[in-house]
Amino acid sequence: MDPSLIGPLSVAIALGVPAISAAIAIIPNATAMAAVGTEKPEILSRLIITIVLGEALAIYGLLISFILLGKLPTLLTSPDFAYIALFASLTMAASTLAAGAGISYCGTGLIAAVSERQEIYTQLVIGVVLSEALAIYGLLISFMMIGQII
Repeated sequence: MDPSLIGPLSVAIALGVPAISAAIAIIPNATAMAAVGTEKPEILSRLIITIVLGEALAIYGLLISFILLGKLPTLLTSPDFAYIALFASLTMAASTLAAGAGISYCGTGLIAAVSERQEIYTQLVIGVVLSEALAIYGLLISFMMIGQII
């Protein structure tokens, strides 16, 4: 594949897939919060973490995209560096998809459980936080891969 296509494709993957991942996380959690908030609005401020961590996925993708855009002149001329960029963006994509799914499932479970018993929030929020950590792992590895591009 032509490096002049791989570089821009890498930027698109690094931005697009994490944005989709954020939507995967945010939509079910926001819907669940809306349902619970009509009955118990006092717990919404604690549950907003499910939305914030979902949105962080898109921000991670944006960071990688900005870095790759800065390296685009190099990527357009070097096949080796273009492939590194592609794999960095795919790493970010895969890790945010996993995190988005985890936040979606754990977040909606957290919302449902806390709506019944608020005292279990602390024990259950860990699932949402650790799901988001999957994206941070991908972000760190992507940074390290991009660091190899001169």
